[in-house]
Amino acid sequence: MGTSWGLYTTLTGILAVLLLLSAMEKKGALDSRQVSVIAVLAALCAAGRAVTGVGLLFLQPTMFLVEITGFVYGARVGFFTGAMTPLISNFFMGQGSWTPWQMLCWGLVGVSGAVVKALFPQAGNKTLTAVCFLWGYLYGAIMDVWQWTVFMRPLTWQTYLLTWAAGFSFDSLRAAGNLFFCAALGHQTLKILQYFHKKMNIQYLER
Repeated sequence: MGTSWGLYTTLTGILAVLLLLSAMEKKGALDSRQVSVIAVLAALCAAGRAVTGVGLLFLQPTMFLVEITGFVYGARVGFFTGAMTPLISNFFMGQGSWTPWQMLCWGLVGVSGAVVKALFPQAGNKTLTAVCFLWGYLYGAIMDVWQWTVFMRPLTWQTYLLTWAAGFSFDSLRAAGNLFFCAALGHQTLKILQYFHKKMNIQYLER
């Protein structure tokens, strides 16, 4: 039964990622600029996650970068950058049935940046920092669904709460790390990405 639930949970994560990718693709194919941005930022995020993840599993200076990517470049670039981050870094940290769920979570972090931009066009680093802090807990709550369905029996809301409570301290560490890194590096990162976004658009128009 445990194996079956593990398989179902993995397939659910894969299906969710594929559905979101399909929804993103309906807006049209990514252009070369967007592909370049995704490749560079996903590699940077994956490297940061892999390097720090060895000894600082819950303190990784990458989630804020995915969120800001979505804020500057939009939901599609944010989602693809986020989803690629664990896919690449897990080749060093370990692949498993958790990978699709991590891809889903990280992709949604990127989408959340675009949502913040749509709701609050003039939002600055304080707003992004607050959202990134919340993602420390949201990420844990979503990943707990995977852990709950794979390892816990019976599957009741009480056992889910036990799973969530067991990971709360780790979620708090992740949230604190997100808060620190976004507060310390977010403003400058936002300026850099906005600069390159503007420069790329100008060069595209001048062709």
